[in-house]
Amino acid sequence: MNKQSLGVIVLLFFSALLGLFIENNQGQLIHKTAPEKKYKPGIVLTFDDNYIDDWYNADKTLHPYGWKATFFICKYAWLTQNEKKELHALQAHGHDIAGHGYNHENALKYAARYGLNKYIHDEIIPLKAAMNKDGFNINSFAYPDGAGAHDANLDNNLLKYFNIIRGTTYGKLPADAQYSYYNGERVIYGLGIDTDYRQFDLEYYKALMDYAKEHNKIVIFYGHKTVNNATGKLETPLEALQQICEYAVNNNLKFYTVDELRYR
Repeated sequence: MNKQSLGVIVLLFFSALLGLFIENNQGQLIHKTAPEKKYKPGIVLTFDDNYIDDWYNADKTLHPYGWKATFFICKYAWLTQNEKKELHALQAHGHDIAGHGYNHENALKYAARYGLNKYIHDEIIPLKAAMNKDGFNINSFAYPDGAGAHDANLDNNLLKYFNIIRGTTYGKLPADAQYSYYNGERVIYGLGIDTDYRQFDLEYYKALMDYAKEHNKIVIFYGHKTVNNATGKLETPLEALQQICEYAVNNNLKFYTVDELRYR
């Protein structure tokens, strides 16, 4: 074989390798930049603490809308047998039962004072154990005390125990600047719908739902005690929830639980 023939063979060999390299890297690039699979736009309604009787009664009113909610429970050991029975009924109706701390401690403050491991030992492990014993396999968690009650270190450690963690956000930002849309991450943020929040405004909530519909997004809200007439703090009026649910139905927005975000 002369040198010219050998040179041609070597050139062809390296050209083939280069072609494989480009093909592989193009495949990786396409994989990394491929758009996320589209999903049906919708709404997530979440409620914190342990207002079980009120939520149970709210479900009777809102059930005709086909609504779904996620109830983040704290102080589970103090619930009565009837309240636990009502939680099971809510779960049977398609709602999600989730965690909000064993004693409703501020995670950031508790971890700063006693250490992260003690927070998990005192607030997370006993909550999951107690609820699991009664048939509630909780996969999501909401931080007590809202904004400023967690950081990235807490998030990373608690995600070892939960699929999704919910924080909170506030303010009447423009719809395209709101933080309360699901974006595929495991840490999500809900916008408050209790009447004592400054952003309480049904027309604003509807505007966020409109934006979700137009841009294939899921908007996340949170409240606390569901009541007929809101006169105190941390209360969500049933009439407002009826309007939100009716608007969602009329605009073909799907109701999601927090668990369904992870497995949609």
